[in-house]
Amino acid sequence: MNNGNVNNNNANNRFRARPVRVAAPAGECQGEVRLRALHEAWRAARRRKRPSRNQLAFDARWAENLIQLQHRLQSGTWSPAPTTCFIARRPKARQIHAPDFADRVVHHWLVPQLERIYEPTFIHHSYANRRGKGTHAAVACVKQFVRQVSSGQGGGWYLQLDIHNFFNSIHRPTLYRMLKARLQRASASDIVLRTVHALLRRPVQVQGVIHRSTAAERSTVPAHKRLENAAPGCGLPIGNLSSQFFANVYLDALDQFVKHVLKAKRYCRYVDDFVLVHHDRAQLERWQQQIEQFLAETLRLKLKADIRLRPLSSGIDFLGYVIYPTHTRVRPRVLKHAVEALRAWDQQHAVAGGYQATPADVRQLTAIWASYQGHLRHANAQRIGAKLFAKHPCVARFSGQIKFHPMLEGRRMFFRSTEMGPA
Repeated sequence: MNNGNVNNNNANNRFRARPVRVAAPAGECQGEVRLRALHEAWRAARRRKRPSRNQLAFDARWAENLIQLQHRLQSGTWSPAPTTCFIARRPKARQIHAPDFADRVVHHWLVPQLERIYEPTFIHHSYANRRGKGTHAAVACVKQFVRQVSSGQGGGWYLQLDIHNFFNSIHRPTLYRMLKARLQRASASDIVLRTVHALLRRPVQVQGVIHRSTAAERSTVPAHKRLENAAPGCGLPIGNLSSQFFANVYLDALDQFVKHVLKAKRYCRYVDDFVLVHHDRAQLERWQQQIEQFLAETLRLKLKADIRLRPLSSGIDFLGYVIYPTHTRVRPRVLKHAVEALRAWDQQHAVAGGYQATPADVRQLTAIWASYQGHLRHANAQRIGAKLFAKHPCVARFSGQIKFHPMLEGRRMFFRSTEMGPA
């Protein structure tokens, strides 16, 4: 019988089929934590990160620390360490909880395993924290939806919704039940289940918080946005790789509802900000009511009061852009931040006849400019980019590739306004 394993007309295998074994990725399915998988997670946690003291201490004895982490995960004694909390000011004040570096290694070990299970069933038009997605892909998706509805006939409407205080409102027991059921169906190991449970069973305040901000800085975050004020059983820390993935899992239930129950064809979500586009305003009104009811009954979430149901001609303010049927503009607040950042650098480093800066300062400026250039590139903003370039001479001065000898690092140098290179 030819079952696909025979070869050469059975001439060299005596009519026997050779067994084929597929190894499970990283060995976690066999109920163990492979040291090699932890080593790869350690490397991923270090990649493109400025090393902190916490990381340097781990790296100094990395082999011993990885073996200890392996033992704690396999024995079920691992639990998250205290997080470091600081305040981010842009685009608005919010708490960021940076995990201990050893916990970051665990996140990078765990999340890829969960992604292998969930990614095949996530909807295509969910764009946050996924490989090959991102903000620009989400904006391109909404542009396509707008063109599809407005082309030819014109008109069309959009419904833009946002979830109130999303990360602080995620109900952890509900999230864990969703994860547990799916992981058990996928035959995930007990170690993976225990690790997921360890991340969700307790609020951050119980595991400990190290504050890296003053009381005045913490007061800039509204009380309802602070994780310590979340309702019992609710809240995920912003700043964790695991939290970003868990947020996608939590709202995947909404994605599936919108796509398969409401049958909405043009729906796009980025974290908790989502847009639906349709020809009929009344249909969008019905969907809004159904979504609101689903969120309250299934996920214990509610929408922000700022519900936008408007014609496409008024523009969709989405992820730093305003999208119209005929063109796309950059959000005014983004331009304001660009001007402020470039002006601040100029004022800090400008001296008579040029600039005084270290190589790190120059790299900071080129990074700021490259970031805003990348943002402008996805809008109809060529003239705005040219104006920014002309208005801030520091950008023109350092727009070329300047390489510095390692011996110059940390040294303040004078750069003339008209010449390239230090004086």
